Amino acid sequence: MQTIGRNQYDKEENGLGELMLFQELFERYFRSLVTYAYRYVNDWNVSEDIVQDVFMALWVNRNEIDFEEPVKPYLYRATYNRSINHLNSVLVQRRVDHADNLDELIDYEILSYNQHDNLLLKEIEEEISSFVKTLPEQRKKVFLLSREENMKNKEIAFLLNISEKTVEKHITKALSDIRTHLTQTGLMSGLIYFLLNQN
Repeated sequence: MQTIGRNQYDKEENGLGELMLFQELFERYFRSLVTYAYRYVNDWNVSEDIVQDVFMALWVNRNEIDFEEPVKPYLYRATYNRSINHLNSVLVQRRVDHADNLDELIDYEILSYNQHDNLLLKEIEEEISSFVKTLPEQRKKVFLLSREENMKNKEIAFLLNISEKTVEKHITKALSDIRTHLTQTGLMSGLIYFLLNQN
């Protein structure tokens, strides 16, 4: 796709060049960016507000942005950052009675994750599945037996000929590794947001 550059509008009179550039960018990317934001915040109105803020920031900072470079990556990165910031702000503002049990809820959700309709949760689940494949072999076996086969720690210990304490350590370490990975990928905020808004 051809890069939209400021120079193609330089000849416009009455200072309309930048406005035309901005309008073309808005019309080309607004809807897809709203859909992208929705994957994270799960609220169409909030998604539209986020993307409008992104374009407002683009307009305000237009003199500092090199429009000769592709603008699409900038727009998507800005939308992602604002979506995550929104989730974080919601989490900070919420005062929930079960906050003390949030760590347990997260571990439970990771261990029992299934297919959901929510696009963000689907992305989280796919990320977990992909990451679990990278775990050390024994840790991966223990985690999958616990999650996919719903086996108790005692049953896993017997099957793999290891102690129950070793099974517990493997599961705890697997959960810790997954949490760290989700945090690094920016998906932990989405998982917490989902848990705090359940019923």
